[in-house]
Amino acid sequence: MNRIGRASVALLLASVVGLQSVPAQAQAVRRWPADERRERVEQRERAEQRERIEQRERAEDRKRAEQRERAEQREWIQQRNRIEQRERREERREVRQDARERYWDAARYYRNDDRRYRERRLGRNDRIYRGSDNRYYCSRDDGTTGLIIGGVAGGVLGNVIAPGGWKTLGTIAGAGGGALLGRAIDRGDVVCR
Repeated sequence: MNRIGRASVALLLASVVGLQSVPAQAQAVRRWPADERRERVEQRERAEQRERIEQRERAEDRKRAEQRERAEQREWIQQRNRIEQRERREERREVRQDARERYWDAARYYRNDDRRYRERRLGRNDRIYRGSDNRYYCSRDDGTTGLIIGGVAGGVLGNVIAPGGWKTLGTIAGAGGGALLGRAIDRGDVVCR
């Protein structure tokens, strides 16, 4: 081949190669409908994914806020319970202190002298105490009520029964007898020492 033939072939080749590159560039710039649809679908999927992520983050934030609120509420309840327990302990302590101050310990008031105390019968209103020395003591009615009622009733009865000028003496004797009888009845019949 001669020089002109070679040059024309080279030129022809160069024109073919140069022309083919231009349509390839134009094809890359131009979008086909399928590519556009695919890109829109991908954008929509990315937007939905972002929305799901944001929803998940909002749900986690709400959950953390609820957990904080429940923790604060539990702490408040525990603190209130501690305060109430402390108040109950203080109240029980005050009650025990009052009971100690008001407690009547029979062992403090009775001597160990057995000759001094005789057996006596207890009535319905008598109370039995256990002293600090583990002995039982009775707090009994001493018959004062029976003494008074018996004395009044005996005095009235003596006044009614006494003849003529003996009214005063009948009243005194009736009051004395009624008082002794009323005292004996008021003491009862249970034995206590």
